[in-house]
Amino acid sequence: MLRLFLRLYVILALGLAGAIWLVNFTFDELMPEANETYNREAMRGPMYGVVEQLRPVPDAARAGRLAELQTHYGLHLALMPRSSAGLTEREQQLLAAGQVVVRGDFMEFIADIDGGPQLLNVKLPEEPKWLYLWAYGFLGVSLALVLYFWVRPHWRDLEHIRLAAQRFGDNDLGSRILLPRRSTVRELAGHFNQMAERIESLIANQRELTNAVSHELRTPIARLSFELDQLKQQADPRQSRALIADMYADLGELEEMVSELLTYASLERGATQVTRENIEAHSWLDSVIGSVALEAEAAGVQLLLRTCEVDYIRIEPRFMARAVINLLRNAIRYADHRVEVSLVKFGAGYEVRVNDDGPGVPLDGRAKIFEPFLRLDASRDRRTGGFGLGLALVKRVSQWHGGQVEVLDSEWGGASFRMTWAHVD
Repeated sequence: MLRLFLRLYVILALGLAGAIWLVNFTFDELMPEANETYNREAMRGPMYGVVEQLRPVPDAARAGRLAELQTHYGLHLALMPRSSAGLTEREQQLLAAGQVVVRGDFMEFIADIDGGPQLLNVKLPEEPKWLYLWAYGFLGVSLALVLYFWVRPHWRDLEHIRLAAQRFGDNDLGSRILLPRRSTVRELAGHFNQMAERIESLIANQRELTNAVSHELRTPIARLSFELDQLKQQADPRQSRALIADMYADLGELEEMVSELLTYASLERGATQVTRENIEAHSWLDSVIGSVALEAEAAGVQLLLRTCEVDYIRIEPRFMARAVINLLRNAIRYADHRVEVSLVKFGAGYEVRVNDDGPGVPLDGRAKIFEPFLRLDASRDRRTGGFGLGLALVKRVSQWHGGQVEVLDSEWGGASFRMTWAHVD
């Protein structure tokens, strides 16, 4: 704090001294006539009074009379011979016009008494040096006190921010800054808290992803290891082909998991830019449904487009298609016989609805179902297991587009997933 205080004090003191010098320079050098006129007018009355006292007095007796008057004036009064005054032409014109001549740093004044050889010379008393020193010293102390009481709360709040940043750097990710409303750096503290929350969330997600990925990878890797051991022991080519097919399926599962994970990670860290395009809604939705038509047929599920109420939508087509495909695959996985998809207007935006006639989603799991690597179904087989990333990716894509996703009950008693997003021109 002392270093900051001294730096600010020196800067302000130099600035104030420079400002005072500049004001004096402006009046003395750049506006001499205005300053001279002001001082002449200020001294005209006292000079007139002294001249009127001296005018009826003979020249020889004026010195004595002036000495008598000196006791009543706080000015230095003296007589000056006209011949030794060194008057310039302009000064002579001023005296002839009955005006006062101003000399020096506006500290000396000359006036004509009666047009004779004597002139009245008046000098202002010199100001005591100690007075200047005391005034500037008092000004400096006052400036220091004001600056101290201004710097102290700023330094205290900045120190809170510094300590919070240090704790955060020491892996105390829950470190936050609480400042009073009147603090001038409260907005900075708010931005720090937002940054800290974001970093804490990213690190937490990273840890969850790392733990979940290592857990998810164990299952297909363990199956591959078991299948390789079985393949070594098989003599029948037909059984070997079946094992090889299972191994290819496990490799496909691993490849799909890596693809889902990379897509989710790019959305989570915001590495990909949202570039929206105007898309013809009906044909886009048809192509999305066509991408999962064979999966629905293989599962014995009827997949239908119920309605498409809009002609064009403005979306990022690749990621939005991936999100809708994930919703459809999730519905096909759990549906008994039927899945329907709709695209409708919803307030100032749009909504994709995917309804199925499966078992639905319990109320206590409807918020958790969109978290990464979280499955309400404990089954680990390929039909209902999945990776727990599909619906998390749907949530991120919806948020990317300024919307949200939720799950309700469908009209057939199953689940109704509804993903909304805002309209952008």
